[in-house]
Amino acid sequence: MIALAEESGHRVVGGLMLDRVAASARLTGRRPEGGLDPTYPLGGHLTHRLLHGAPRKIVLARHDVTVSSGNHRSPGHRPDADRICAVHHFKWRSGVLDDLRRRVQHFTTGTWQEHTPAVRDEAGRLLAHVGRHGGVINTSDPRFAFRRVSLDRMPLSWPSEARSIFTTWRPYAHSGQD
Repeated sequence: MIALAEESGHRVVGGLMLDRVAASARLTGRRPEGGLDPTYPLGGHLTHRLLHGAPRKIVLARHDVTVSSGNHRSPGHRPDADRICAVHHFKWRSGVLDDLRRRVQHFTTGTWQEHTPAVRDEAGRLLAHVGRHGGVINTSDPRFAFRRVSLDRMPLSWPSEARSIFTTWRPYAHSGQD
């Protein structure tokens, strides 16, 4: 990826978050045997299709390039949309619901300073989703496109899928219905 970016003159390399979950769709802890792939074998698009979170990441940048908070963008630089890396997002594990509830509580009460409602809203969307689905992520929902992936093996459709999402995604417009 570095050589391709240098050859094409791109000063950054882009990535797209791929949310990884357990085959059972339960928010489970990591199993010591076998590593992350067997524990979280499904990959899909939960972050941006349910939570309306930013799925794009800058995964590589030259030393003199500024990258924004969260590595979601680099002002003045565009990654090559035909070479998007998968950013395996292993967030959906045991304990995450307690973390999200605490986040919502702290932002709602003013304990933590909120610069935008996006983080609290994303947490609320996931909590509502698992509440409607018996404590699990609905991996059968076609919007999320969950399927078996691994750190070493992605579907053949990944480059076109990643390009499509990377080039069309726009920040979520909040409405009074959120």
